[in-house]
Amino acid sequence: MAEKSHKRFPHDEIEQLAPNLWTVRGSLPFPLKRHMVVYRLADGTLLIHSAIAMSDEAMAKLDALGRPSVLIVPHTGHRMDAPFYKARYPQVRVIAPAAARTKVEEVIKVDATCEDALPALGVRVHPVPGFKNFELAYELDMQGGGKALVMSDAVANRDHPKGFGGWFFANVTGGIKGRLGVARIMRIMMVSNRAEARAGLEKLAEIPDITLLSVAHGRPVRGDVKAALHEAASAL
Repeated sequence: MAEKSHKRFPHDEIEQLAPNLWTVRGSLPFPLKRHMVVYRLADGTLLIHSAIAMSDEAMAKLDALGRPSVLIVPHTGHRMDAPFYKARYPQVRVIAPAAARTKVEEVIKVDATCEDALPALGVRVHPVPGFKNFELAYELDMQGGGKALVMSDAVANRDHPKGFGGWFFANVTGGIKGRLGVARIMRIMMVSNRAEARAGLEKLAEIPDITLLSVAHGRPVRGDVKAALHEAASAL
């Protein structure tokens, strides 16, 4: 019953990024897009990052990809749809960054921390220092070659809807000039140490073989992810 009564917002179709990696672009009550990442683990089950409650049809398509076994709540601000997934998949393990666990548990019980649970599943966890939301970055092996780096709010791109609301987010709260950057609202509200944040992004840029970067707000960045992250760091 809780699953049926949960508020769901419009979203796009599930989009495949690699043979074992998918994303979903969803809406919010205000004109800002968000992204969920779905990753097939070595055992065939699914890892969900930053969950989006989808339509019944889309959830059936998700079920066809595999059984969700791990749900990452990336930080304190992306908790909204986690209870929907826990209601639908009672056996899913809910995990969160250690520093964010207490706040996440105001909405949903956390079974383990990302730092403890993910390495055993083949997911490499990287710190994202200098930000108050306590997010982490996750390095995933993609079938077919290359690696993906999954982040949340620390960096974003200018992927906003049209109209005044989209303009407002792109130019006022976002203010991102290049293809990737730290949004103005993040710099004001969530950057605790600019030097640490800049150094952290530059360190992430040096992870070998990253060919795709997924962020919560904006389309995935493909190709020269290294240069894009260095660009975001230099503009911080």
